[in-house]
Amino acid sequence: MTENIGINNQYYNCKETPELKGNRGGVKSSVNEITYSVFGSDEGSNGEIDEAVFQGQSGDCWLISAMLSLSYTDEGQELIKDAIVQNEDGSYTVSFKGVNKEYTITEDELENANQGGILVALGFEKSEYSTGDDDMLLIELAMEKLVEEGDIPIETLDGITGGSAYYLYQLFTTSAVGYSNGDDAEEVASLLNYYNYYQDSCAATLGVETGFSGLADNHAYAVKSMDSDSVTLVNPWDTTEEIEISTEDLLENMGKYDISLADNSLEEETAYLDSYYA
Repeated sequence: MTENIGINNQYYNCKETPELKGNRGGVKSSVNEITYSVFGSDEGSNGEIDEAVFQGQSGDCWLISAMLSLSYTDEGQELIKDAIVQNEDGSYTVSFKGVNKEYTITEDELENANQGGILVALGFEKSEYSTGDDDMLLIELAMEKLVEEGDIPIETLDGITGGSAYYLYQLFTTSAVGYSNGDDAEEVASLLNYYNYYQDSCAATLGVETGFSGLADNHAYAVKSMDSDSVTLVNPWDTTEEIEISTEDLLENMGKYDISLADNSLEEETAYLDSYYA
């Protein structure tokens, strides 16, 4: 099955992924973000991405979109829950099982990253990290530590800014991961068809290099669902809103985006990092 659709280990052939920044820049806080910050309930970490998320100033749309897409499937939810453990001292351990790495986030680190939520939403302060869901924030903080450590084959532009969901999937899952540039029509069509058929167990993201159909340049979106007529996306800038684009628009704009996909139901494990650690 994997040979026919091209979902396999392609890491060492994927160095030319678009350097998506996805920085919010001058994007103003939405009404939803302000409302959520004022009236929403912060339930703390529970091992789930189950609250609204609003990307911070870091250009880590790739990370947030990939995490969102994982949260849309049962298998992905289990991966997230297994990755975050609260310790007796109140700290958290975040594990990236795909590379056998784990990082501790202290209570103070989480609290400091969380400060000023309402002021951020109102535009009086800027937050480097996302607001809304503590589990998403814990993943960001752990990813920052992993990137700073440097002993890992993951490429970003600066800190957690600029990367690919393809990298995130390889850190969270040992299942097969696929990637294709939008200008490879045959490969993109295969991945889209696969996702459409197996979306109950698949996580997928759309990394847009050149905007189309109202999508922003250099930005990544989580794919929430798809049918023969349309694709439903979620923007990490404001996950309370969904964006629907036609499948026709998507196919007509090959070459302006890439697609990353992980099927977390597959039992066989990839060996994409074996040579790195050999």
